[in-house]
Amino acid sequence: MKDYSDLLYTIDEAFDYIVKSFSDFSKTEGDRLLSDVFQAFPQIASAHEQLSHLVQGNQTMLKAIADISAVADQAELLIQNFDDLPVRQEIISKKLYPAFAHWHKNIQQELNPYIQS
Repeated sequence: MKDYSDLLYTIDEAFDYIVKSFSDFSKTEGDRLLSDVFQAFPQIASAHEQLSHLVQGNQTMLKAIADISAVADQAELLIQNFDDLPVRQEIISKKLYPAFAHWHKNIQQELNPYIQS
């Protein structure tokens, strides 16, 4: 669970960098990081299968895991509009990253008791 939590923090930091790269042109790794974030999503899905088995009966954690669907919806919207740079930047900064950050905060609250012991 600690590795999973660390992965989520890394993704959050990557999103923060990506959004900053839209206005700070010295940050040149935004596109590569976005690719890395999308490559991490299948790892998250795989971890969710394992987590779901570990926390059976913990309905709050299971709901937090399922709530990733809001992030997936925004990722799908991004994919559909990927070729339009201004729209892509707006989706990332105003929809995808906020959805991820909100979900990450919620699931982290559920993870903390498991990883702080």
